[in-house]
Amino acid sequence: MKWHWGIFFAFSLICLTGCSIRSVSTEKVKDLSYELVEEPDIPEEMREPISRRQEEPFLLTYADNGRLYIARGYGKQETDGYEIQVLALYESENAIVLKTAFLGPEPDTEVSEEPACPYIVVQTEYSNKYVMTE
Repeated sequence: MKWHWGIFFAFSLICLTGCSIRSVSTEKVKDLSYELVEEPDIPEEMREPISRRQEEPFLLTYADNGRLYIARGYGKQETDGYEIQVLALYESENAIVLKTAFLGPEPDTEVSEEPACPYIVVQTEYSNKYVMTE
């Protein structure tokens, strides 16, 4: 029974000294230029992860050749006609922040009764900073 307490103590000490909570700043340092990526131009390496996650809200990133791709999905919706607008893409002290708006179909718009899984992909210059949405 003594050795259990020793293991517990060692594990607790490791977590207290080695585990840390990192604060992520969302205060804008600079705006980032970006391009919306059309469906045929989405990198092949992102297509499969997007298709696996598209029924739930998601945030995915992929880096290639000095470019950073950010995919933001809003999960399965009962109809089509939704729109995702990029409000801002900027760099903070230690993060890349993507702000989007998810807009529902206009009241007088004819929509399909087929479910849809809306998402967007934006491309910007590569950064190894944490990527988050607001």
